[in-house]
Amino acid sequence: MPVSRRYSPEHPPGERCRFGLDFSFVVPPGVGIVSGTVAIFTNTASPQPADADWTIGPVEVTGRTLSAELGGGIEGKDYQVRWTATDSDGNVWPRTCLVLCAPTS
Repeated sequence: MPVSRRYSPEHPPGERCRFGLDFSFVVPPGVGIVSGTVAIFTNTASPQPADADWTIGPVEVTGRTLSAELGGGIEGKDYQVRWTATDSDGNVWPRTCLVLCAPTS
């Protein structure tokens, strides 16, 4: 993922893919991730939940990374993928990434 936190390539509408986010850049060394969540919103001036557009699988913790199977999306729409990690010290780390739904080549 580039520094902009935009997933690349675009997500093919209606397909199911594994998405993830590495939290190593914010969670201090020696602290682990114990749980996480993911939610998807429209990427608009007033973001709205996009639950009707997506299906979200269970969030998995692998080291300092959260991942989940995400499926769906509507062609031409831009979405916010909001990850929230809880570390072993009880701190909560919310981060937002962007994904555009478009056919890939």
